[in-house]
Amino acid sequence: MSLHLVLPGLLWPSTSPLPPPRTPALSVLLGRGRRTAQPARAPEHLLAGLFGLDADAPLGALRWAGTGEPADTRCWLAADATHLRFARDALMLTDRPDVAPDAHEAAALAASWNAHFASVGWLHLPAGGHGHLSLLEPLRVDTVPPGAALGRKIDASMPSGPDGAKLRQWMNETQMLFHDHPVNAAREEAARPAINSLWFWGAGSLPVRADIPCMQLWADDPLAHGLAHAAGVRAAPLPDKTGVALQEGNLVLLQDALAPALYLDAAAWTQAVEALDRDWIAPALDALRRGDVQSVTVRLSGDEAAIAVTTERRDLWKFWRRPHPLTPGP
Repeated sequence: MSLHLVLPGLLWPSTSPLPPPRTPALSVLLGRGRRTAQPARAPEHLLAGLFGLDADAPLGALRWAGTGEPADTRCWLAADATHLRFARDALMLTDRPDVAPDAHEAAALAASWNAHFASVGWLHLPAGGHGHLSLLEPLRVDTVPPGAALGRKIDASMPSGPDGAKLRQWMNETQMLFHDHPVNAAREEAARPAINSLWFWGAGSLPVRADIPCMQLWADDPLAHGLAHAAGVRAAPLPDKTGVALQEGNLVLLQDALAPALYLDAAAWTQAVEALDRDWIAPALDALRRGDVQSVTVRLSGDEAAIAVTTERRDLWKFWRRPHPLTPGP
């Protein structure tokens, strides 16, 4: 059983002008380990796949359960506060950190939404804007998670399937409802981006059975916690001391390690990657060298590709396999 580190978003596009960051520990694992190429998937679908679930799994209900709320059999949708903007004559979905509502803003937006859509269900929208909608009637709809829609024209990512038109109508009505909302008037006065839509995805209901060959999950992502609960696996937030998590049979999700830096300049992104290598990958490599773990699997993904690299302790003696620097693309 391997120590498994998951790093969504670390493979940046091959067309990017960003230079490779310095990642000496990761380079050793990439050079000495056995690499398996995989198709690119949204981070949410990558995570579901690790737990043996398909893209049509009830990810909204699983994420709701991962927040610590009691699981039930209602149909749920994930509902994320977003900012839609026009760019190059196309409507684009963005998720900048300054879009996230505070508790007061979230409560006001949810109150208006619930009053308008009382016949649809109930919106739970906390600070941060990663909400959930419990539906009065189930939906048969195919949706796209935000990780696959961000920065793209939303036309190709809108809901489809038997009830797709109904959900698209709700999204259009939400945009009109939020357009002149006092919360957004105040945000625009303060030169902050308006919360002008909700992105609905992950329709479905529990129970669902997940499965993963690990004993402990360490992650800050509620979807990951919900998946762990469905698999009967212990889950905890990322620890302050990395050594606690870097043990055989653990899965460590480093999904949020790069997220804030993605909206800053190239130097900030490079520093975030290098800090990740120093704080997480290097200690994992040290644990492998000491024999505390017998193998380390690192899973990297991006918009164009995903790879998994498994390095056993004996592989570290294969000095003819030179370190492989982290590069963009596949």
